[in-house]
Amino acid sequence: MRTSLNEIKEIDDHVLGQTAPDEALLFEAKRIINPSLKYKVMWHKQTLALVQQYGRNSLKAEIETVHQKLFSLPEHAGFRQKVMRLFGKR
Repeated sequence: MRTSLNEIKEIDDHVLGQTAPDEALLFEAKRIINPSLKYKVMWHKQTLALVQQYGRNSLKAEIETVHQKLFSLPEHAGFRQKVMRLFGKR
């Protein structure tokens, strides 16, 4: 199992560009020699992209919730008016 964790760390570092140039070159050579590593890198990139998209979507939802509270609840009317004055047409 330790080897698997080391391989995942190595793939992650490579994909994120956190490896030294000599280590990156060695990793590329390993990818050429080991076809399964090529697929592992591809899946790792897809996983990172999905996690990033999930994070973006979660953040957007959280921002929308805050927006709805600030611009719909009566107790935030003063704040709402200040924002409208700041961004209103002059």
